[in-house]
Amino acid sequence: MRGRVSRGTVTMRFGAVLALSGMAAGPATGAPSDVGDGGVPAFYAWSGALPGEAGVVLAEAPLPDAFSVPAAGKAVRILYTARDGIDDKGVVPVSAAVFLPRGAPPAGGWPVMAWAHGTTGIADICAPSARPRGERDSRYIASWLDAGFAVVASDYQGLGTPGIHPYSNYRASSYSVLDSARAIVGDARYGAKNAVVLAGQSQGAGVVVAAAGYAPTYAPDLKLRGVVATGAPNLSREAIESGLASSATDVMVTGAYAMIGYELTRAHAGLDADAVFTDEGRVIEAMVGSACLPELMKAAAAKELDPSKAFRPGMLKRLWDTDVDLRSFPTLDLAPPVFFGIGAADTAALPMTTLTLVNDLCSRGNVVEAHIYKDKDHSGVVNAAAPDAIRFAKAALEGQPISATCKP
Repeated sequence: MRGRVSRGTVTMRFGAVLALSGMAAGPATGAPSDVGDGGVPAFYAWSGALPGEAGVVLAEAPLPDAFSVPAAGKAVRILYTARDGIDDKGVVPVSAAVFLPRGAPPAGGWPVMAWAHGTTGIADICAPSARPRGERDSRYIASWLDAGFAVVASDYQGLGTPGIHPYSNYRASSYSVLDSARAIVGDARYGAKNAVVLAGQSQGAGVVVAAAGYAPTYAPDLKLRGVVATGAPNLSREAIESGLASSATDVMVTGAYAMIGYELTRAHAGLDADAVFTDEGRVIEAMVGSACLPELMKAAAAKELDPSKAFRPGMLKRLWDTDVDLRSFPTLDLAPPVFFGIGAADTAALPMTTLTLVNDLCSRGNVVEAHIYKDKDHSGVVNAAAPDAIRFAKAALEGQPISATCKP
């Protein structure tokens, strides 16, 4: 099995980003494995035959009330097939939550919002569909339900389901999100029509921009109408190098880097954990298979363990140089219009780095609508931007012109 590293995480200064998924941050429990498997219901372990195609629902089960969101008329877990983003061949089972509005679907079906979550962890117990959803994300998803969208929220490959979660592989996450939309559009149980908006926060914001780049060749059958990104990273090489340098002594990012080191040392025979991590760093790395991000960050902070102390000299760069092809956006020439919500007080995805991405996209002729939200931080921007994002999405679905705002 080959691992991949995604560019988005460095520029987001992983420390703030990771708490921002909105997941519950209780103590982790479960039966960890060397790739973080275990501790979730048997539903997540598919044992039947797999169809050859991606985007097929394999199983459905009611989502516990505590894991649902306000305004949902129906809330279920599903297992569906997605392209294996590690090897780029074959399919794997992936889990997701599906939320449908109350009432009967309109003529033609509900439009779809495919949600890409922020960083949660590598262990299966960190899958958003396997635990109560945080207040921020619950409120955000409810806003889309109230606006008449069916919402499908992928956990991403290997998060909840067996096998390693390729956390740093944007191709894998992109496939998971695109195939989640395909799955509910293609299944009459969900009353969804082939009119899709991708929306993501933090790590997920990078995922949806990447997915929009993969979609024309990977999922040409999917009618992708728009992309919504809040707290978005800039995945340019320049931004990565700058972010890597600035976060090397930030204790809050250690948990995220430990996840990347954990993933890649298990995916690449040439990367030995003892050579990558210091003895102190191995303590945090050993937690990755059984703890979620808040716990990793807390442990690193308690030890005052920043990346410069957790990794041996030169190893952060070695990690970021591994499989660099899958750390970047596949293209910056995107077919659908893109909405960016930027928090002026965001210290994770710094506003100036996101604006650089906005400018890069605009210079290439993309249709971009960007908004800056005063006094909103990396987490606060999510719901602050929701009314504008939903208005943008409805305009995109209806084929109305989008007012480009490249310099908000």
